[in-house]
Amino acid sequence: MTDGDVRPGLRRPIGQDELLDRVIRAVAARRLPQSLLIHGPPGVGLRTTARWIAAALQCESEERPCGACRSCRLAGTFEHPDIHVHFPMPRPKRASSRAKLREAIEKQRMERLAQLRDSPEAVLDRGETTGLYVAAVENIRAQAARRPAMGDRTVFVIEDADAMVPQSSSPEAANAFLKLLEEPPEFAFILLTSGRPDALLPTIRSRTAPLRVAPVRGERIIRHLIEDRGASAEEAERAAAQSDGVVGRALEIWERGPGDATESGARLLSAALSGDARARFEAAGAFSARGARAALQPALEALRAQLRDVLAHATGAAELPPGLPSLRGRPLAPGALLTAMEAVEDALEGVAQNLNPQATVSVLLGDMNRVLAASTREP
Repeated sequence: MTDGDVRPGLRRPIGQDELLDRVIRAVAARRLPQSLLIHGPPGVGLRTTARWIAAALQCESEERPCGACRSCRLAGTFEHPDIHVHFPMPRPKRASSRAKLREAIEKQRMERLAQLRDSPEAVLDRGETTGLYVAAVENIRAQAARRPAMGDRTVFVIEDADAMVPQSSSPEAANAFLKLLEEPPEFAFILLTSGRPDALLPTIRSRTAPLRVAPVRGERIIRHLIEDRGASAEEAERAAAQSDGVVGRALEIWERGPGDATESGARLLSAALSGDARARFEAAGAFSARGARAALQPALEALRAQLRDVLAHATGAAELPPGLPSLRGRPLAPGALLTAMEAVEDALEGVAQNLNPQATVSVLLGDMNRVLAASTREP
């Protein structure tokens, strides 16, 4: 098994060797906490890390996870009977009862696991409103009540666990899950992942041991893109520079190339600087259609990268990129740029929470306009 292997099967998280070594020592010594909260920036490798730890817990070899034993092979194809992977999904429609809803959710989960079996990096339900609903939590608790089928452990991987608090902010699903965390079966290990751990109920955070997956060094991302993905050195360096150490973000930037997302980010920046409220309204309206969330996240990430470039120029650290001609002769205060970048981060979090894309962009552009327009200095 190689670092960052992109083939179907068990994959090792990229650039996390020190973290993985600590986990393996804890597993070997039987000191790994039963409930972990695996957190870090979205795209840094939370999913891969959790599944790798689940495989390590079930591995039959002394070198965990070996990737070759029966348990590892089954873990790599999402077929291990004692590893249960759950993730946010759309709420099934036309379920006439709670029992039918639970059945429909489990059927959806099986369909998506089959999709991941064929393509481990598949993005599930892009642009859809998803959640970990009460019926899904009830399925998890029912699975936890059954003893392991193959070994002496059952492992639950709950991806994007913060989705247990849906848009309505009802804590019902999270409270139901809390009951499992309070008294887990002695054979059960629960691995939660979250890019927004603060969105979890404090009682859930207090009952899980935190495990942070840190951003990866740029040179490691560059090596992965060149050696494992076939990127050119120039492409890899550009993607790594804009990724903030997040491997998934670097992959998206590389796969998109310098096209649509960059142009969308530049249009958002121009709209934010515009004194015309209509221009900001039109820019927000471009993201109002169904499925716009899929386009909005890369546009916001491109906008964040452009603001970072402008900040480097404002502090004298770099030249202004040629792709931002609208800023020629309009220097901006570094403090205002930092505030604008924080607003973009808030908007990205809104995308992760499935907030309305048009409303998210409208609020963002208004906030950016107030801070950036007020800071514009005449040359």
